[in-house]
Amino acid sequence: MRRILLLAFVAITFGASAQENSGYYPIYSIHDPHFGITFGPQVTSFHNDPYDSEFQFGFFIGGSLSLPLSKRIGLEPQLLYSRKGGKGDYYINNYYDGTIRFKLQYIETPLLLNIHTRSVVDIVMGGYAGFLLDSNFDYSTPYYYGYGELDNDQFEKVDFGLIGGIGINLPNGKIVFKYNYGLSDVAKEGNAYLFLEGAKNHGFSFSYIGYLK
Repeated sequence: MRRILLLAFVAITFGASAQENSGYYPIYSIHDPHFGITFGPQVTSFHNDPYDSEFQFGFFIGGSLSLPLSKRIGLEPQLLYSRKGGKGDYYINNYYDGTIRFKLQYIETPLLLNIHTRSVVDIVMGGYAGFLLDSNFDYSTPYYYGYGELDNDQFEKVDFGLIGGIGINLPNGKIVFKYNYGLSDVAKEGNAYLFLEGAKNHGFSFSYIGYLK
């Protein structure tokens, strides 16, 4: 996973450098308001969790509004549907018993600040708040596989955290590579708290924003 993330970062950096050297600039103006559709894959997990969870794939989709504040700074509020979670092995009496995957669905409201450089690259930073819609899980053992719904009351209803990344402006949109770092606990009580005591969301996302004319 670290190699994949490193390769993605190198590819984005190389692409931005090549575009800058070729004199390429976006067709749309970053100094005009734009509404767009954003979507993409993400890999998410939990940090500070008791069983060292691993990343699993998810996705998000929603709307994005670009609001220029000056020649160098733009504000970008978003409204997203996001599928997050994490997976990890669990043990009973010190013996491996299986793998459990938590799948959490949120409505998220990121608020991003875009700092425009002299090339097509933007520095992206900000924060987000997420509101839990649904929670479920699946598990596997050496002998069987199962899945089920979780009680939403066992989870915190609101999730919030920080965002940082880079964006590359394209002719009709933008590619953004971000890291989300959750600041609030995921679980509140019950079985969810038993597995996820102290766990917080975090993950990497790769998104495309297509601006509508």
